[in-house]
Amino acid sequence: MTHTVSRTSVMKTGRQRASRVAAGYRVSRCFDAEENYRSLTEGALYGIYRSTVDGRFLTVNPAMVEMLGFGSSTELLAVDMARDVYANPSERVKLVEKYRDRQKIEGVEVEWRRKDGSHLTVRLSGRPVRNACGEVECFEMIAEDVTERRALEAQLRQSQKMEAVGQLTGGIAHDFNNILTVILANADLLEADLPTERADLKAVLQETRTAAQRGSDLVKKLLGFSRRGKLEMRPTDLAQLVANLSGVLRRVLPENVEVEMISDPPLDPAMADPGAIEQILLNLATNARDAMPGGGRLTIEVRSDWLDEGYHATHPWVEPGRYVSISVTDTGVGMDPQTKERVFEPFFTTKPEGRGTGLGLAMIYGTVKQHKGHIHLYSEVGKGTTVKIYVPVASSAPPATPPTSTSEAPVRGSETILIVEDDLSIRRATRRALESHGYTVLSAADGEEALDQVRQRGPSAIDLIITDLVMPKLGGRQLYEALLAAGIRTSVVFASGYSRRDIQECAAIEGDVPFLHKPWTLSELLSRVREAIRSNEKQQRPKSRMRELKPGHRARTRSRSVPPVTASAWLNHATGPVGSSSGDSTS
Repeated sequence: MTHTVSRTSVMKTGRQRASRVAAGYRVSRCFDAEENYRSLTEGALYGIYRSTVDGRFLTVNPAMVEMLGFGSSTELLAVDMARDVYANPSERVKLVEKYRDRQKIEGVEVEWRRKDGSHLTVRLSGRPVRNACGEVECFEMIAEDVTERRALEAQLRQSQKMEAVGQLTGGIAHDFNNILTVILANADLLEADLPTERADLKAVLQETRTAAQRGSDLVKKLLGFSRRGKLEMRPTDLAQLVANLSGVLRRVLPENVEVEMISDPPLDPAMADPGAIEQILLNLATNARDAMPGGGRLTIEVRSDWLDEGYHATHPWVEPGRYVSISVTDTGVGMDPQTKERVFEPFFTTKPEGRGTGLGLAMIYGTVKQHKGHIHLYSEVGKGTTVKIYVPVASSAPPATPPTSTSEAPVRGSETILIVEDDLSIRRATRRALESHGYTVLSAADGEEALDQVRQRGPSAIDLIITDLVMPKLGGRQLYEALLAAGIRTSVVFASGYSRRDIQECAAIEGDVPFLHKPWTLSELLSRVREAIRSNEKQQRPKSRMRELKPGHRARTRSRSVPPVTASAWLNHATGPVGSSSGDSTS
């Protein structure tokens, strides 16, 4: 029997088979897509989740579970977002209302809470998913933990702010020192001219001098904060230093404050200024005393610490290495977050008016930074405060030898001195002080004017130049280098209202240049003058004449920061040969 299959039937059967194959392919592709999506979300480093409008999690990936500190996705899916995840439950309600009508959500930062109660800052991006009617069914979101990044940014902003404030205080200190210099110099001159029977006026001048010295101490604290103070660094046993200071601390603190000293021997010596560290500890002890009016306990602990690369990753400004740390902990009233944020700012204080300048912690901050160290403060209201400072361990270099004191030099003389100072009041006060002790005094308002004086009178007519370091047009250092470039070896004393740190820059030019720190007293001024003149006489260097410079010739200087053309131009401008004009000194 023969079966006949029509062509139409064959074609129909083929289409059915092709349809089944295509359907199977589509199912396979959907399965693969789902697997790819699952693989993508499961392996993502950021948290990925879907949530309903009312705050229930629909899906969460492993990164999300880990970020919030839960043990499994099942446990996390059971929580309420607003109540259990958001630090402020009302914040989620506001965000839903704000973004439910938008197409996407991008870069929204919120405060979340982990399972253990700790807070984290999260950056959210995603979109609302809508149904056919346009209503929001759920939110698909990506969550990035930016807690550490925001903390580093806050620390960087604080560091930049402190640097800016430090520069400001350094400038204020300089101007304040100029004012105090005039007060102290004139007070000394007036007292020297008063007859012995005017004890009443002498007492007034002494009070004036005392007040000026107090102002000088205040300036030193400002310089400490701005890190311009000079430190005498040497290898120091901080554990022994703290032990030796215990007696002093016991006298500073009242009897109702218990003092506990803890050390972790043996300790490597730290590279530190012992006096500065003692001052830090005394300031911290005083602050602790004020924070514990009803008594308490002060604990000082000294130990070795290693700050590794992990610590450097979260504190980029701290160099990894070995440190000696000193922790000072009190059981006082503590600080709120707003106070902690400003605690190292100069003149900021929570003490009543008249009971503090607000410079204690500011000075500590600057001094620790000068030590190339690190300071950390932790405090909570009602739980006390801990201040921990890290000082780098000393290298194998031998201890620095303390400077030797020189015998007091004669205070009178007959030499000719050129004063180079941009502050008119200081020029006048210095001139009166030197003339009253026998010196012939010339003066100039800046380095360019001083070069004019040298050119007109000749180098042999001037025995000493006292010059401020920081001046308009041409500063003291540039003046000194211009004189050297022209072969002039006149003795120079540098003066500055900043600090002895400035002299370090000048020491690289020529040996040990005498330095006069403002505010100076009359005796300090006269002593520096005799020291510089006597040093020049001992060297027995004949004063060389200014060498002739050809037109266009550049005078060589020892620092790239000095413009040689300017110096040579001032020394050789065409107004006659050197020494041809006596000229009058400026006032």
